[in-house]
Amino acid sequence: PELYQLRRAPKAGKDIWLFEAARGALLELAAETGKWEGTRVAVASRTNQVEWAKSLLSRFEAAPGVTIQDLVVQAEIFPGSKRKHFQNLKRDTGVPFSEMIFFDDSTMNTREME
Repeated sequence: PELYQLRRAPKAGKDIWLFEAARGALLELAAETGKWEGTRVAVASRTNQVEWAKSLLSRFEAAPGVTIQDLVVQAEIFPGSKRKHFQNLKRDTGVPFSEMIFFDDSTMNTREME
């Protein structure tokens, strides 16, 4: 379910979970060495459940003993435009759009970023 569909604070891995492909990607990113070493991870989430979303970053493990929050250099979590999220990420990290990779399960979000 999406956060807005829940009536109480979600529990990672019980009420809400990671897609398997996302879990695999995060596991690779959490490796101390390898082809993704030095990759910076950011989060861009359009939600009206801001505090819940932020709390989940520290509840999901990307690898044993490593939470998603441990990997994230910046999180843009607020309702509104996905474009605004990415403008903030570009401004604050200095990473140009051409060097960012964007994954989303919502076609509304991916269309907005085309």
